[in-house]
Amino acid sequence: MAEHILKVAPKSAKVVFENEKIRVIEVVMRKGQKLAMHSHMPNLAYGITNSRFRSTSPDGKSGVVKMKQGETSWSDGSSHSVENLGGLSRLLSIELKG
Repeated sequence: MAEHILKVAPKSAKVVFENEKIRVIEVVMRKGQKLAMHSHMPNLAYGITNSRFRSTSPDGKSGVVKMKQGETSWSDGSSHSVENLGGLSRLLSIELKG
């Protein structure tokens, strides 16, 4: 599995809250910014802004992902690289621990 987003993108991803059960990461990407292949633990994503990304999995498959401001989505954990196709993008990733 790829390295965690906090190691791959320390300028774009920062921990805003953490305890023994969850870790909340704010991810901020400017227009056109790319994040190298990275991983996420199981998490709930929350869109702070409207966002549009190209997400590419380790096997090379890619697709466009849209998230509206206030929208949420669940992931069981994944690895991917991302390219921001829209304007300034901000989201929260609320990761479950253990």
